[in-house]
Formats: sequence, structure tokens, C-alpha cells
Amino acid sequence: MEPLGKKLQEARLRKKISVEEASRVTKIRALRLQEIEAEDFSSFSSLAYAKGFLLIYGKYLDVDVTPYLETFETSRELSVDGYSYLQDAPATAPRPIVRRQPAKRPALLPFIIAVAVLVFGLYLVKLLLDIQRITPSRPVPGVVASATPSPSASPAEKVIAPRALPVEGSPASEARVTPAPTPTPEIPVPSPSEPEVRRAEPVHPEDLASPNVSAPPLANRVQITPMRKTFLRVSVDEQSEPAFNGWLDPADPPLTFRGQHLRVKVLERGAVQITKNGAALPADDTDVTFE
Repeated sequence: MEPLGKKLQEARLRKKISVEEASRVTKIRALRLQEIEAEDFSSFSSLAYAKGFLLIYGKYLDVDVTPYLETFETSRELSVDGYSYLQDAPATAPRPIVRRQPAKRPALLPFIIAVAVLVFGLYLVKLLLDIQRITPSRPVPGVVASATPSPSASPAEKVIAPRALPVEGSPASEARVTPAPTPTPEIPVPSPSEPEVRRAEPVHPEDLASPNVSAPPLANRVQITPMRKTFLRVSVDEQSEPAFNGWLDPADPPLTFRGQHLRVKVLERGAVQITKNGAALPADDTDVTFE
């Protein structure tokens, strides 16, 4: 078999191609092409590189290099020439591998859960307070609804005492005792000829002023009728607790209060109709004031 390097060189010279031009076309260094023509593959880092360059160069020169590639064999034997120091040097113990564990950071999940629970608790307390404020409270027992009839206004019923029945077989049932009529004392009537004379006593100024001073002022009767749903609070005289504190609905009966002075707090003035002693409440009334 003709040498491969000589065959490649003859093909290049036959085509009148220089090494530099072949290097430019094949993208292989000119030094490597000269080594291939000299059949010196010692400078190649791997036999695979040598085969690859040989195929590219042979294809460029139209030379079949397949029979030569089959003769390439990879040697599995290793030589220790020039590496005798590997035999003399004792094997050193491998260094222990120290694994560094990352520093544990404080977990944020429990803190986030605690903050969420705290926020939810505050929201729940606020919601309960709002519901308690909006929910209408029960009316005070002292308030009397005008629609409900008062027991004092009902007509007095006649009480009929049971009649005693006679007992059979008793001697008292056979004999009836008729009570004797009681004599009525006679009232002496003065004779028309003798007129009754009464002595008049002197009247003093303090006697004339005493009835006006001693007479207590009459209590006002104030009636509040709900026209629309609203919140109402009514305080009577000097009582510390309000007589009524809650929500009113048009379906509720009118409320009646009695007292000298009433303090009324209502969300909307036009939502209720107020009368005093059966008449409409004047705008400048001093007995009923609005807060």
C-alpha cells in the first residue's frame, strides 16, 4: 500500500495547491497539514482529531483515505516512561471532605401565622361590637305603649259575691229569722224662720298665695310615633338611665312618656312624630329638648 502522506502530497501538487491555500479552505492549520503529509500524528491531542483532519484533507484532495483509517487502532497500554515519580511518591491520604451546612435562618412562618391570628382576632372583636351597636335593644319596662290598653282604663267589673245555700238537715234552714228594721235617726231641719248665721273669718295675703305654691306642676304626656326606621333615646327628668334606648320601626306601636322634662336623641328628626298632651309639639318647646 502506498504511503498515505506521499499520496496526499502528490494529489496536492497535481492540483497545484499550496499548503497555505489548502489550510484556508479546509480550516486546518498549515502545520497540521504538513504533519499529516509526513504521517506524523504525535502532536495531535487525540486519535479522533487525526482521523477527522485526515478525512477533511482527503475529501478536499479527492483522495480515498478509508483504507488507511481502518489501520488506526487505539492503544490500551499505558507507558510510565517519564512518569517514574508516580511510582516513587507514596500515596497521600485524601483530605477529609468538610461539608459546610448553611446557617439556619429563623423561620418566618410562625411569626406570619401569629400576626394573621392577631389581625383576625381584632377584626372579629370589632365586628361583634358593631353588631351589638346596630342590634336594637329591648324597650325599658317603664315605657307604656299607647296602643296597649292600660289596666286602669278598663271598666270596673262588678264583683258578685256567691250566695250562701242552706244546708240540708240543719234546724237553721227550717226557721228563717227576719231581721228587724233599724230605726233611722232623724236629722234636725232648721226652721225657715230661723236662718243660720256664720261668721266670716279674715283672709290674709299668704292664704291666697299658698294654693299656687303648694300645687305641684302637672306631668306632660309625650307620645312618639315612628314614621321610618331610626334610632331613638329618651331620658325623662333627672333619671340617670334612659327610658328608651334602641331602634324604632314603623310597625312598632307609639311610645308614651310622662314627665316634666324629656331629652330626646334621634338620628333623623323627620323619622318620628312627637305630640305633647295630645297636640303637636311646638318648635320652641322647652319641656322636650333634642340632643
